[in-house]
Amino acid sequence: MSHFLYLSDVFCPWCYGFAPVMQRLAAEHPDLPVRVLGGDLVGQATTLTEMKAGSPNLRDFFVRLEKTTAQPVGGFLAALDADRPLRMYSPDAAVLLAALKRLAPGHELAQMECLQQLLYRAGRDVLSADVREATAARWNVDPLLLERALDDPAVREAAEKETREAAALMGEFKLYPTLYLVRDDGRSLLARGYASYATTAARLEAALSGNSAGFAGGGACSLDGTCHI
Repeated sequence: MSHFLYLSDVFCPWCYGFAPVMQRLAAEHPDLPVRVLGGDLVGQATTLTEMKAGSPNLRDFFVRLEKTTAQPVGGFLAALDADRPLRMYSPDAAVLLAALKRLAPGHELAQMECLQQLLYRAGRDVLSADVREATAARWNVDPLLLERALDDPAVREAAEKETREAAALMGEFKLYPTLYLVRDDGRSLLARGYASYATTAARLEAALSGNSAGFAGGGACSLDGTCHI
Protein backbone atom coordinates (compact mmCIF):
# COMPACT_ATOMS: atom_id res chain seq x y z
CA MET A 1 0.00 0.00 0.00
CA SER A 2 1.34 3.44 -0.91
CA HIS A 3 2.11 5.68 2.05
CA PHE A 4 4.28 8.45 3.42
CA LEU A 5 7.28 7.35 5.44
CA TYR A 6 8.32 10.12 7.80
CA LEU A 7 11.56 10.03 9.77
CA SER A 8 11.33 12.47 12.63
CA ASP A 9 12.45 12.99 16.22
CA VAL A 10 10.62 14.55 19.14
CA PHE A 11 13.66 16.76 19.86
CA CYS A 12 14.29 17.82 16.27
CA PRO A 13 13.58 21.56 15.88
CA TRP A 14 13.44 21.43 12.07
CA CYS A 15 10.92 18.57 12.34
CA TYR A 16 8.75 20.83 14.48
CA GLY A 17 9.18 23.51 11.84
CA PHE A 18 8.20 21.02 9.12
CA ALA A 19 4.96 20.04 10.90
CA PRO A 20 2.63 22.38 8.93
CA VAL A 21 4.07 21.04 5.67
CA MET A 22 3.55 17.45 6.78
CA GLN A 23 0.04 18.17 8.05
CA ARG A 24 -0.97 19.80 4.77
CA LEU A 25 0.42 16.99 2.65
CA ALA A 26 -1.36 14.39 4.77
CA ALA A 27 -4.65 16.33 4.58
CA GLU A 28 -4.39 16.72 0.81
CA HIS A 29 -3.61 13.03 0.29
CA PRO A 30 -5.88 11.04 2.63
CA ASP A 31 -5.19 8.02 0.46
CA LEU A 32 -1.58 8.07 1.66
CA PRO A 33 -1.37 7.10 5.33
CA VAL A 34 1.65 8.34 7.27
CA ARG A 35 4.05 5.92 8.89
CA VAL A 36 6.34 7.63 11.40
CA LEU A 37 9.71 6.33 12.53
CA GLY A 38 11.28 7.99 15.56
CA GLY A 39 14.91 9.02 15.34
CA ASP A 40 17.94 9.03 17.61
CA LEU A 41 18.92 12.69 17.48
CA VAL A 42 19.65 12.89 21.22
CA GLY A 43 21.43 9.60 21.87
CA GLN A 44 22.91 10.73 25.18
CA ALA A 45 20.55 12.02 27.85
CA THR A 46 20.92 15.75 28.41
CA THR A 47 18.99 18.76 29.69
CA LEU A 48 18.25 22.14 28.19
CA THR A 49 20.47 23.72 30.86
CA GLU A 50 23.41 21.55 29.82
CA MET A 51 22.77 22.24 26.16
CA LYS A 52 22.65 25.98 26.75
CA ALA A 53 25.99 25.88 28.57
CA GLY A 54 27.64 24.28 25.55
CA SER A 55 25.87 26.29 22.85
CA PRO A 56 25.95 30.05 23.44
CA ASN A 57 24.15 30.78 20.14
CA LEU A 58 21.26 28.42 20.87
CA ARG A 59 18.74 31.20 21.43
CA ASP A 60 19.64 32.92 18.16
CA PHE A 61 19.11 29.67 16.31
CA PHE A 62 15.59 29.20 17.67
CA VAL A 63 14.66 32.80 16.88
CA ARG A 64 15.79 32.13 13.30
CA LEU A 65 13.90 28.83 13.26
CA GLU A 66 10.68 30.63 14.15
CA LYS A 67 11.24 33.25 11.43
CA THR A 68 12.01 30.57 8.83
CA THR A 69 9.15 28.19 9.58
CA ALA A 70 6.55 30.46 11.23
CA GLN A 71 6.31 27.89 14.02
CA PRO A 72 6.20 29.59 17.45
CA VAL A 73 8.93 28.70 19.95
CA GLY A 74 8.04 31.12 22.73
CA GLY A 75 7.63 28.45 25.39
CA PHE A 76 10.98 26.92 24.58
CA LEU A 77 12.72 30.30 24.64
CA ALA A 78 11.13 31.05 28.01
CA ALA A 79 12.41 27.73 29.34
CA LEU A 80 15.82 28.49 27.88
CA ASP A 81 15.97 31.94 29.48
CA ALA A 82 14.79 30.56 32.83
CA ASP A 83 17.32 27.72 32.74
CA ARG A 84 14.59 25.13 33.22
CA PRO A 85 16.28 21.72 32.98
CA LEU A 86 14.00 20.15 30.37
CA ARG A 87 15.14 16.60 29.76
CA MET A 88 15.98 15.35 26.29
CA TYR A 89 16.65 11.73 25.38
CA SER A 90 15.42 10.28 22.09
CA PRO A 91 15.25 6.59 23.19
CA ASP A 92 12.80 7.45 25.98
CA ALA A 93 10.70 9.54 23.59
CA ALA A 94 10.71 6.65 21.11
CA VAL A 95 9.35 4.29 23.78
CA LEU A 96 6.59 6.78 24.62
CA LEU A 97 5.64 7.01 20.95
CA ALA A 98 5.71 3.23 20.55
CA ALA A 99 3.40 2.90 23.56
CA LEU A 100 0.99 5.47 22.13
CA LYS A 101 1.01 3.69 18.77
CA ARG A 102 0.01 0.48 20.50
CA LEU A 103 -2.68 1.97 22.76
CA ALA A 104 -4.08 4.57 20.32
CA PRO A 105 -3.20 3.37 16.81
CA GLY A 106 -3.76 5.43 13.69
CA HIS A 107 -2.52 8.75 15.08
CA GLU A 108 1.26 8.44 14.96
CA LEU A 109 1.87 11.69 13.06
CA ALA A 110 -0.32 13.65 15.47
CA GLN A 111 1.33 11.96 18.44
CA MET A 112 4.81 12.89 17.27
CA GLU A 113 3.76 16.45 16.52
CA CYS A 114 1.92 16.76 19.83
CA LEU A 115 5.13 16.09 21.77
CA GLN A 116 7.08 18.51 19.57
CA GLN A 117 4.47 21.21 20.20
CA LEU A 118 4.59 20.62 23.94
CA LEU A 119 8.36 21.04 23.88
CA TYR A 120 8.85 23.94 21.48
CA ARG A 121 5.57 25.82 21.68
CA ALA A 122 4.79 25.29 25.36
CA GLY A 123 8.27 24.73 26.78
CA ARG A 124 7.33 21.59 28.70
CA ASP A 125 9.40 18.56 29.64
CA VAL A 126 7.94 15.92 27.31
CA LEU A 127 9.50 13.11 29.35
CA SER A 128 7.73 14.20 32.55
CA ALA A 129 4.91 12.30 34.24
CA ASP A 130 2.45 15.18 33.86
CA VAL A 131 3.01 15.34 30.10
CA ARG A 132 2.56 11.57 29.82
CA GLU A 133 -0.72 11.84 31.70
CA ALA A 134 -1.95 14.72 29.53
CA THR A 135 -0.90 12.91 26.36
CA ALA A 136 -2.72 9.76 27.44
CA ALA A 137 -5.86 11.78 28.09
CA ARG A 138 -5.71 13.38 24.66
CA TRP A 139 -6.09 9.95 23.03
CA ASN A 140 -8.46 8.54 25.64
CA VAL A 141 -5.84 6.18 27.03
CA ASP A 142 -5.85 5.17 30.68
CA PRO A 143 -2.68 6.74 32.15
CA LEU A 144 -2.00 3.58 34.12
CA LEU A 145 -2.08 1.54 30.92
CA LEU A 146 0.38 3.95 29.34
CA GLU A 147 2.75 3.65 32.30
CA ARG A 148 2.59 -0.14 32.09
CA ALA A 149 3.23 -0.03 28.36
CA LEU A 150 6.36 2.06 28.91
CA ASP A 151 7.80 -0.82 30.96
CA ASP A 152 6.66 -3.53 28.53
CA PRO A 153 9.70 -5.22 26.91
CA ALA A 154 7.73 -5.69 23.70
CA VAL A 155 7.03 -1.95 23.46
CA ARG A 156 10.67 -1.15 24.13
CA GLU A 157 11.78 -3.61 21.47
CA ALA A 158 9.32 -2.10 18.99
CA ALA A 159 10.77 1.36 19.68
CA GLU A 160 14.33 0.13 19.24
CA LYS A 161 13.42 -1.70 16.04
CA GLU A 162 11.88 1.43 14.50
CA THR A 163 14.88 3.54 15.51
CA ARG A 164 17.21 1.01 13.87
CA GLU A 165 15.06 1.03 10.74
CA ALA A 166 15.20 4.84 10.54
CA ALA A 167 18.97 4.79 11.02
CA ALA A 168 19.39 2.20 8.27
CA LEU A 169 17.30 4.27 5.87
CA MET A 170 19.34 7.38 6.54
CA GLY A 171 22.68 5.67 6.28
CA GLU A 172 25.84 7.43 7.36
CA PHE A 173 24.47 10.93 6.91
CA LYS A 174 21.56 11.50 9.29
CA LEU A 175 19.25 14.40 8.60
CA TYR A 176 15.86 15.06 10.17
CA PRO A 177 13.20 15.44 8.98
CA THR A 178 13.30 13.01 6.09
CA LEU A 179 10.19 12.18 4.07
CA TYR A 180 9.63 9.42 1.53
CA LEU A 181 6.78 8.31 -0.66
CA VAL A 182 6.63 4.51 -0.56
CA ARG A 183 4.92 2.65 -3.41
CA ASP A 184 4.94 -0.89 -4.70
CA ASP A 185 7.68 0.00 -7.17
CA GLY A 186 10.02 1.56 -4.61
CA ARG A 187 10.69 4.55 -2.40
CA SER A 188 10.98 8.18 -3.55
CA LEU A 189 12.77 10.78 -1.44
CA LEU A 190 10.59 13.89 -1.05
CA ALA A 191 12.54 15.93 1.49
CA ARG A 192 15.75 15.62 3.45
CA GLY A 193 15.94 18.33 6.08
CA TYR A 194 13.48 21.20 6.34
CA ALA A 195 11.85 22.16 3.03
CA SER A 196 8.92 24.39 2.13
CA TYR A 197 5.47 23.09 1.27
CA ALA A 198 5.78 24.20 -2.36
CA THR A 199 9.06 22.37 -2.84
CA THR A 200 7.95 19.19 -1.11
CA ALA A 201 4.54 19.12 -2.81
CA ALA A 202 6.19 19.50 -6.20
CA ARG A 203 8.45 16.55 -5.42
CA LEU A 204 5.45 14.51 -4.35
CA GLU A 205 3.55 15.23 -7.56
CA ALA A 206 6.62 14.30 -9.59
CA ALA A 207 7.00 11.05 -7.67
CA LEU A 208 3.31 10.19 -8.10
CA SER A 209 3.67 10.76 -11.83
CA GLY A 210 6.71 8.50 -12.00
CA ASN A 211 9.38 11.19 -12.19
CA SER A 212 11.36 11.21 -8.95
CA ALA A 213 14.74 12.56 -10.05
CA GLY A 214 16.41 14.79 -7.49
CA PHE A 215 15.02 15.69 -4.09
CA ALA A 216 14.22 18.64 -1.85
CA GLY A 217 17.16 19.24 0.46
CA GLY A 218 16.86 21.62 3.36
CA GLY A 219 17.97 22.58 6.86
CA ALA A 220 20.01 20.18 8.88
CA CYS A 221 18.55 19.37 12.27
CA SER A 222 20.91 19.92 15.14
CA LEU A 223 20.57 20.98 18.74
CA ASP A 224 23.93 22.70 19.11
CA GLY A 225 22.73 25.99 17.66
CA THR A 226 24.76 25.74 14.46
CA CYS A 227 21.99 24.54 12.13
CA HIS A 228 21.62 26.32 8.85
CA ILE A 229 19.47 26.13 5.73
